[in-house]
Amino acid sequence: MSLTLKPITRENFEAVTDLRLLDHQKDYLASNTYSIAQASFYPHYKTRAIYAAEALIGFLMYVSLKEEGSPGEYGIWRYMIDARHQGKGYGRGALQLAIDEIRSIGDAERITTCYLPENPLTKDFYASFGFIETGIDEDGEMNAELRL
Repeated sequence: MSLTLKPITRENFEAVTDLRLLDHQKDYLASNTYSIAQASFYPHYKTRAIYAAEALIGFLMYVSLKEEGSPGEYGIWRYMIDARHQGKGYGRGALQLAIDEIRSIGDAERITTCYLPENPLTKDFYASFGFIETGIDEDGEMNAELRL
């Protein structure tokens, strides 16, 4: 399985915005279109298309939190695998690529993410990478962090 992360470009933009979640997952994540729009205004937001060989299979966005007063901290704010490609092991490999990319940034000390507490699959998924829950935030989302 050859997975890669690639920037969002004119060539893949429409395909990335066409990626879909399963119906029961739609309330868990902002749309890829919205995320790409956010990143166009904030240069410290990094969007990536996830590919298996040459097939587009997912999307992620991570953010340097230096601008918010937390140097060395990065947040994975969006992460999805298209409904047609779930259950094939791509999610695990793609998240590892994202962690490795963030780790390669010189100042990276920790990675944070959040998810709805009623989503136990996501909790177990992140925990398997070493993310530790740190508590519920003001939006009712569970926060978790990975120390690098």
